Amino acid sequence: MKRKISMMLAVMCLVLSMASVSQAAGKSAPPKAIGGSGTIQPHYVNAGNISSDLKISGSTAYCNSFASAKKVCRITTTMRLQRKDGSSWSTVVSWVETSTTGVHDMTKSFTLTKRGTYRVQANFDVAGEQLTYNSASKTY
Repeated sequence: MKRKISMMLAVMCLVLSMASVSQAAGKSAPPKAIGGSGTIQPHYVNAGNISSDLKISGSTAYCNSFASAKKVCRITTTMRLQRKDGSSWSTVVSWVETSTTGVHDMTKSFTLTKRGTYRVQANFDVAGEQLTYNSASKTY
């Protein structure tokens, strides 16, 4: 009798321990932001999603940047339209805006006067966390 009770307790302990292990394994790792340059950026406490994008139509560059936070907080965005000079990037024009809602979407346009390769670099300050996102480059 004692042997059956001991065996049943052992089986119950085994079943319960398996359930907690499977629950732990089912939790996914926190998401990581992937920048336009293909680098993996660390997980942030305040920042949610970030992105930047460049579209060129005719001689007009349409620049966009987006940031969202995990809570309502201040987001300051510095968006730069950059042109490639040799192996480095130089800023053609930049804009700065701030939002206190926890979401910031900035869209600007600029008339291009020089041929070359361009990108949008967006620097975000999300409640003190500094993030940078580079768009894919486009040729004009």
